[in-house]
Amino acid sequence: MASPFHILYVDDEEDNLIAFKAVFRRHFQVHLAQSGQDALNLLDQQNIDLIISDQRMPKMTGVELLEQVRVRFPDIIRMVLTGYSDVQAIIDAINKGKIYHYITKPWDVDELKIIMENALETYMLKKKNKKLEEEKTSLQLQNERMEKENILSQFSILKNQINPHFLFNSMNILAALIPSDPDKAVAFTTRFAKLYRKVLELRDQLIIPLSQELEFVDSFLFLQKMRFADSLIVNYEIEPRHQESCLPPFALQLLVENAIKHNIVSEDQPLTIHIFTEGDTLQVVNNLQLRGSVEDSTGIGLANLQARYEMIAKQQIFTGQEGEQYVTRLPLLVEED
Repeated sequence: MASPFHILYVDDEEDNLIAFKAVFRRHFQVHLAQSGQDALNLLDQQNIDLIISDQRMPKMTGVELLEQVRVRFPDIIRMVLTGYSDVQAIIDAINKGKIYHYITKPWDVDELKIIMENALETYMLKKKNKKLEEEKTSLQLQNERMEKENILSQFSILKNQINPHFLFNSMNILAALIPSDPDKAVAFTTRFAKLYRKVLELRDQLIIPLSQELEFVDSFLFLQKMRFADSLIVNYEIEPRHQESCLPPFALQLLVENAIKHNIVSEDQPLTIHIFTEGDTLQVVNNLQLRGSVEDSTGIGLANLQARYEMIAKQQIFTGQEGEQYVTRLPLLVEED
């Protein structure tokens, strides 16, 4: 019973074609072509596993044929049939046709059968390896997709914490303004509505450019100035190259908000917040003048920010006291294409 492998034998001499098929049709599915062009036409219509071509043929030599086969059908095993004396043809077949084997005339049936069987065994191993690589790549892509979906799911939970956190703290400021300055409270409410609309626009994004976050913080600070006036001082030193660096949305706003919430802000004790870039980090530094207690602190903000950094970039943020200052360092991220 013939094997499922398809062999194409190419030779311009009809007697050689007939002899090849008579010998090997019991072992393989044998196809014949009497010229290089006939072989190429057949390859367009039939899946072939191995091609053996005679070298000396009119119009297109075996090497010229196998060179085209290598380009158009790279997975097909290629062999050339030539005489001992035709050394240059052998060299060309190796270099140009990238042949698996060259067969010398006259060929021995048993030897040629073993060569073809070995070549096809190698061919099958390559196909299996290629399939395994494709399956491995597919599984990797599937795992990456599942991991990304999991990250997005977790990020969705985290981002939903941002809205109530931002709203909760803003309402506290408004509550403080109402008894002391009702007109400012009204102005605060109007401006806050516009700012909160921006929160809703940005909250679905994983990361945003630093320039966009700075615009948001400026609007946020405008509201804080309604309450604290000159008691709140904010300085910026942002390197131009980092304007389009990225960070999670509301990261900087959260740090500024925390600095205001946890520290005394008054004419006698103004709070100074310094925002600057250093290396590949964004740093927020404020002078420490802690309140006795902050009853409305939930602890959600920084934990949320750290969790978002871990999921998005697998990086840590730094927060802590250094001398008489409180320092936070955020890694600046690069948006992937």
